[in-house]
Amino acid sequence: MMRVRGAIVLAAGVPFWIYLVRFLNEVTKSPFGYEFGSVVFPPPPQFRAAQFVTVISFFLGLYLLVADFITWIKKRPNGRPH
Repeated sequence: MMRVRGAIVLAAGVPFWIYLVRFLNEVTKSPFGYEFGSVVFPPPPQFRAAQFVTVISFFLGLYLLVADFITWIKKRPNGRPH
């Protein structure tokens, strides 16, 4: 059976995705929402940290998922004589 650690890491990043989406929706509803991320309205440090954690967890989870899949394919008996 294939290991599920990649899926666990991807699932652990879901709260950060939810935070980012909710925060962006609230900011864009404000009067100056279109200027978010500019010099006038820079993103808060928590938002930048959540972006970083989200991207890192996504790529780490994807890497682990692919690496475990490749290992699982190599270990799986294929029924052909060598």
